[in-house]
This record gives sequence, C-alpha cells and structure tokens, in this order.
Amino acid sequence: MADETTVRAKRVYETLCAALGKHGLHYQKNDEQLCISCEAQGEDLPMEITINVDAKRQLIILLSHLPFTISEDKRLEVAVATSMVNNCLVDGSFDFNITDGHMFFRMTSSFIESEIGGDLFTYMLMISFSTIDAYNDRFLMLDKGMLSIDNFIRNE
Repeated sequence: MADETTVRAKRVYETLCAALGKHGLHYQKNDEQLCISCEAQGEDLPMEITINVDAKRQLIILLSHLPFTISEDKRLEVAVATSMVNNCLVDGSFDFNITDGHMFFRMTSSFIESEIGGDLFTYMLMISFSTIDAYNDRFLMLDKGMLSIDNFIRNE
C-alpha cells in the first residue's frame, strides 16, 4: 500500500497534467517518475522546461536548462549578472555553475500538507517562460561579447 506522501504526490502530478491539458499545452510525461517536459519558443531562443513532483521531499521542481554553455573567459561576468538578476526576481532563480558554465532557471513549490490547484502550475509555467525569455538572450549576448557587463548592469 502506498503511503500518504506518495498518494499526495500522485494527486499533485495528476493536477499538473490536467492543468497543462486544460491550456492545450503539449508535453511529454513520465508517470513513473512523476515528471513532465514541455517546450516553448521564446522571442529569440527555444525554452525547455521539466517539472518533477518529488514525493520524498514533497516538492514541485521546475527546471529549465538554458541552451548554451558560458565560455570560461566570461563566467565571472555571468556570475555577477546572474546574482544581479536573481536579486530582482520575485519567484524562481537562475542557477549558474561557474565550474562548467551551465545555467538553469529553477522554481520550486512545496506541497507539504497542501492541496495544490491547477492555477499554481499555470502560474509557475507563465512566470518561468516569461522570466527565461526576458533574460536568456541577455546572458547569451554577455557570453558572446555582444553586451558588456556594464551595459547589462545599466539595463537591469
């Protein structure tokens, strides 16, 4: 028999899938892992999002790997820019691994002793896509030398 936490996680996952279906979003799902992935085309770069319902930690974890790797010579500048952007965000954050140059957008929500409605997933997706689209090209331009850190800071 499944414990209460697993049952709650499956219910949250079913709510996630129903919310995506309600909005006509196309997604791939993994019922065993309680995980979905979907894509959207931003103004400039494609965005891929994965949402995992973590039964053990009772968390909803949204991750989006940005489709580029920051070159070694730009990593300190991008680290500064990432810190500045994160300071302005209300929900979610950009994670930057200065060692390998990979960037992610991450947003989480707990479902401990909570009933989760579909509106939470709509909110998470819309905020994530909007935030990623607003910054992914700026991080890429900073990496490619098309935008200086001074201009990045000034426009923040």
